[in-house]
Amino acid sequence: MTLQIGRIIRAGTISDAWYRGLNMIWNHGHEVTDERGSRIREYLNLMVVIQDPYNDRIPADISWNEERLEEYAKQLITGENVQDFEYTYGQRLRNWNDEVDQIAYVIDKLKSNPTSRRATAVTWVPTIDTVVDEVPCMIIDDFKIRGGKVNLTTLFRSHDFAGAYPANLYGLSRLLEYVAGEVGAEPGMITTISASAHIYEHDWDMVEGIL
Repeated sequence: MTLQIGRIIRAGTISDAWYRGLNMIWNHGHEVTDERGSRIREYLNLMVVIQDPYNDRIPADISWNEERLEEYAKQLITGENVQDFEYTYGQRLRNWNDEVDQIAYVIDKLKSNPTSRRATAVTWVPTIDTVVDEVPCMIIDDFKIRGGKVNLTTLFRSHDFAGAYPANLYGLSRLLEYVAGEVGAEPGMITTISASAHIYEHDWDMVEGIL
């Protein structure tokens, strides 16, 4: 099969995005053994545009319940690390390299200039992430006000689509809701760009059953 790179999915909801993304990876992806020796089925550069991230945002086939998803979202928004992980996305966004609250910056930037193209937050810290094993998968969160709403585009260098996508998107929908509320606008669409959208071998049976 010829390697395919790049596909756009226009989804109605988070659940719709997850099922269609799994289908794309499963049926058009390629098997790869990654640097840790794990077998994955992978599709490169998968873009998913979610038009309404606030309806049907918890897929029926995931193991996460709403309480656990809310806890994940809280950590993303506040930067808390109560379980003392090496890092959390929230820490990197709210206290990048122990220096910058990037979400506060994003909010201030959008308040001062609603058409700004600079309301961007990053999680990668080169001085740390080039020398450790556990590094962020979500790299960039970019916020723009267009059409009267705050829209979010997120880049993942690596994306565990079966295991993490629904939780990631639930958290991002809450983060977008928070930023939009602080700015005084409505939350809009979420777009994810997954440089490596993949399904781990241990999830293959589950995904095959779902599809």
